[in-house]
Amino acid sequence: MGIIRQSFKRQLFAIFLTVTLILVIIGGVFTIQGFQARLKYDYEKKDIEQNTAINSLLQRDIELSEETLDLISKSDIIKNALTQSKNSSLTIYSELYNVSRRIRDFATVDIYQGDRCVFSTSARSLSNKLPLYYSVLEEAKNSKGEVIYALDPTESTKTGADLLIAKQIVEGNVPAFAIVRIEQTEIENRLRSNINAKDGFMLTDQFLRPFCLIGTAENGSELKSIRRNLFDGQAYNYNIENNVYMNEIGKTGLLSIYVTPPALGESAVKVGYQILTLEALFSVIVCLLVASRLSAYFSKPINIMASGMKRFRKGDFDAKIELSREDEFEQLAVGFNKMTSQLKQTMEERVEAERTINETRIEMMQAQLNPHFLYNTLDTIKWVAKANHVPEVATMSASLAGILRTSISERQFCPLSKELELVQNYCEIQKIRFDDKFDLTIDVPTEVMDAVIPKLILQPIVENAIIHGMDETENGHIYVAACRDNSGEKDLLKISVQDDGKGISDEMMLALNNDDVETLKGHLGLNNVNTIIRLYYGKEYGVMAFRPSQGGTVMIITLPYSEKEPKKKEERGEQ
Repeated sequence: MGIIRQSFKRQLFAIFLTVTLILVIIGGVFTIQGFQARLKYDYEKKDIEQNTAINSLLQRDIELSEETLDLISKSDIIKNALTQSKNSSLTIYSELYNVSRRIRDFATVDIYQGDRCVFSTSARSLSNKLPLYYSVLEEAKNSKGEVIYALDPTESTKTGADLLIAKQIVEGNVPAFAIVRIEQTEIENRLRSNINAKDGFMLTDQFLRPFCLIGTAENGSELKSIRRNLFDGQAYNYNIENNVYMNEIGKTGLLSIYVTPPALGESAVKVGYQILTLEALFSVIVCLLVASRLSAYFSKPINIMASGMKRFRKGDFDAKIELSREDEFEQLAVGFNKMTSQLKQTMEERVEAERTINETRIEMMQAQLNPHFLYNTLDTIKWVAKANHVPEVATMSASLAGILRTSISERQFCPLSKELELVQNYCEIQKIRFDDKFDLTIDVPTEVMDAVIPKLILQPIVENAIIHGMDETENGHIYVAACRDNSGEKDLLKISVQDDGKGISDEMMLALNNDDVETLKGHLGLNNVNTIIRLYYGKEYGVMAFRPSQGGTVMIITLPYSEKEPKKKEERGEQ
C-alpha cells in the first residue's frame, strides 16, 4: 500500500483496476447466473409443457381403458357367458371386440375366470395364467368393483413390465375379471415420439416399480437415486444433477417421471467463467493504458503546481502558476496566484510597519536628549536645591527624573497606574512653569489601574492640552478619566483627556480622526501616539478628538483592555 500511495499514477491505476475488476467480475458473474436462471426458466417451462403433454396422453389412454372396463362390466352377453355358459364364442368375441374398439390400437382385453384367461382380444394363446390369490387379481377382488392398476408379475424385469388395468366383473366362488393389458413395448412406442433425444421418461407404480424406462432413463440410475432419497426422507430430486419432474397420473397411483438435462451444462458454465477471466485480464491491460494516459493528463498540471509551490516555499513570493485550462486545476492556480500576491503584500506591509515603528522609536529617543545624562544631572540638581532650600527646583528635578526613569526603561508597556504617575510628574513641572494656571484631576477607578498600555502615550496628549489649550487661560483645568467598556463584542479601555481651553482646530481634529500623517507631522507627540497604538493593535484603535459644546477639547484614546503585556514575536513563534 505504501508503494501505491507514493505515486499518483499507481494510485490512479489501482483505482481504475479495482473498479473495473469489480464491475467485470460482478457483472460477468451476474450475467452468467442471470443467463443460467433465464435459460433454466425457459427450459423448465418447456419441460413442464412436454411433461404435461406426455401425462395427457397417458391420462387419455387410461380413461379409455377405464371406460372399456366399465362397458364390459355392464355387458350381459359377457356376464351370461361367464356365469351361465350362454351365447356362442362368436357372439362373445363380437361383443368384446365391440366394447374394446377405442383401445384396440394400443391395448388388449383379457377376460379371466378364476386364474385362467378365457377370452382375449390378443392374438396370442389363452394359456396365460395369473395368480388368483395375490397380485393383480387379488387386488381387483378386494377392490369391490373398483379399477386397480398393477404390473404383470409374470413378465416383470428391472427395466419394466406390462401395465394391467383390472376390474372384477363377476363375483362368486369363481370370480371373473376384465383386464386391459398395455404392453411395455407399446407404452414405450407411444411415448418415445414425445420425448427428446436427451430426455428420459419413467412410468412406475406407487412403489417405484417401473413399467417402462425410456431414453436417458433406461439405465435406471435416476430411479435408484429417487428411491434412495425418498427412503432417506429427502426430496425426491435431492442431489440429482438432471431436472426431474414427478407427477401422479390422476388418482391411479401411477407415477410419471420426466428427466431432462440441465439447461446449461457444467462445461458451458466453465467456458463462461473462462471468458470472464479473459475479460478481466483484458481489463487489466486496458486499465494500465488508460491510467497511464489519464495520469499524464492529470499529473502535468499537478507537477506545474507542485513546482510553483516549491519556489514559493523557498521564499520566491513572485512565483506564479500558469495553466491554460478551464477546470478545477485552473481555479486552484488562480487561487494560488492570489494567495501569493496577497501574502507578498502582507509581508511588505508588515516590513513597512516595523520600519515605521523603528523610525518612531528613534524620533522619540532623539527627542529625549540623552535621558541617562539628564537623569543623573537632574538628580544632582535636586539634592543641591534641597541643600540650598529651593523647593521649586527640587520638585521640578524630582518630577523630571521620574519621567526620564520611565522613558529609559527597556519595557515598552506599563500599567495604567504607572502612566498616570508619569502624567502627574509632568504636570508638577508644568504647573511651576505656567505659574499654577491650571490644575489636574485624575478620575480613574481602581479596577482599571492594572490595565497594561504602551508607555508614554498619555504624556504627549496632556502636553498638547497644556501647551495648546492653556496658553490663553488663567485658571484652566485638565480632567483625565478612564473606563472599561465591554458592552459590545470587544473588551475596550477608553482613556479621555479633557481641557477647558480654546479648543482644537477643525484642521487638526479632522487630520487626527482621519489619521492624516502629513498634517500631523508638525505635531510629533500626537502623531507618534496614534502611530504606535495603531501599529500595535490595528487601525480600529487610536486617538480621536472632538470639541464639546461647553468648549475645550476632548481626546479619547481607545485600546483593547488587557492586564497582560502583549507577547513578543519570539514568544509568538514568529520569525
